Amino acid sequence: MSGVVIVVLTLLSILATRRLQKIPQTRRQGLVELIVSSLNNFVVGIIGPGGEKYTPFIGTIFIYILSMNLLGLVPGFKAPTSNLSITIAMALTVFFMYNYYGIRAVGLLKYLKHLLGEPLWLAPLMLPIHIIGELARPLSLSIRLFGNIFGEETILVILAAMSLAIIRYHGIPVLVLPVQFPMMIFAVFTSFVQALVFAMLSTIYIAIAVTHEEHA
Repeated sequence: MSGVVIVVLTLLSILATRRLQKIPQTRRQGLVELIVSSLNNFVVGIIGPGGEKYTPFIGTIFIYILSMNLLGLVPGFKAPTSNLSITIAMALTVFFMYNYYGIRAVGLLKYLKHLLGEPLWLAPLMLPIHIIGELARPLSLSIRLFGNIFGEETILVILAAMSLAIIRYHGIPVLVLPVQFPMMIFAVFTSFVQALVFAMLSTIYIAIAVTHEEHA
C-alpha cells in the first residue's frame, strides 16, 4: 500500500510541475503554489528565517503520511500507517535527518557538546539523559501515528460490520444503512491532524537541532 502511494504521488508530482510559468495561468499551477507556499510558511513559522531549506523534506513527510492515512478510507484498501513497521521507518527517517541537519548546521563537535550538557563536569549525568531523550523521539512519533490510525481503522471495520440492512428483497439486502459513514467523515479530519502533528514535531526537532549553536 505504501508503494501504491509512492507511485501515485510521483506521477501526480510530475504532472503537476509540467510547463510551470512565472505567473500561474492554470488552476493546477495555482493549487500547487498554494500548497507549497502553505507548507513553506508552516516550516518557516516554526524554524524561523532560513527554515525554507527544510520545506521539501517536511512537505514530503506531510503529504506522504496524509495520503497513506486517507488511503485507509478507500474501500478495499488499508492505511499503511496502521502498520507499525511503516511508522517506525518514517520516525527513523526523521531521526536521522534532523541529526544530520543539526551536525551540518553547527558542526559535529558543537553538536556533541550539546549532548554533554553544561557544565562539562555534569556530562556523565547529562549524556545518558540526552541519549534517552533522543531515542524517545522516534519511539513516540511512530507509536502515536500507528496507534491513532490503527484504532481509527479498527473502529471503522467494526461499524461497517454493524451496518444495517433496512430494506430486503427475498432475504437479500438491497439498501444498507452505512453506520460507519459519520466516522469516515471524522476520519478525514483526523487523518489530516495526525499528518500535521507528525510534520510539526519533525519540524520542531529540526529547529532544536539546527539552533544548538545559539545556545552553546
